[in-house]
Amino acid sequence: MELLIVMVIIGILAGSMMLTMGGGKGKAEATRIVSDLRNLKAAAIMYYSDNGEWPGGGNANTGEAMDWVRLSLDKYLDRDYPDDDSINYYVVKEGSTVFVGYGAITDDAVKESLKAMAADAGLYGTSSFSTPASTDITTSDYYGDNNDGYVWMLVTK
Repeated sequence: MELLIVMVIIGILAGSMMLTMGGGKGKAEATRIVSDLRNLKAAAIMYYSDNGEWPGGGNANTGEAMDWVRLSLDKYLDRDYPDDDSINYYVVKEGSTVFVGYGAITDDAVKESLKAMAADAGLYGTSSFSTPASTDITTSDYYGDNNDGYVWMLVTK
């Protein structure tokens, strides 16, 4: 009987650890995404400094979006992005406005953590691959509730 009680207590403790660990994984993933966006932003700025133009990628929908990161930004990045991971990172030019972005994010814990970090990190969220509208980047609602998995960081207006 005592052994059964001990097993129940251990089960309860293990269950509560799983719940708290899930939130920690979401926060850790969100922190990694923000760090990678900052690295990509710095690489894009260094590329501009050296070449006098912003880097531009291919069409993300056809899988060409990261070719330029592997080729032209390689020397500016502090680490290699594996092919399966790098397809989620983007640099997008909309006229004179340049964004770095990541998506699509499907984990709700990661989305919530990014939302909590948005004001401090300067993040904007969108529900599709489209970058934030010019009206969105002037508001204080960086990462709204309409976000469905894409997060953006402004490089230059």
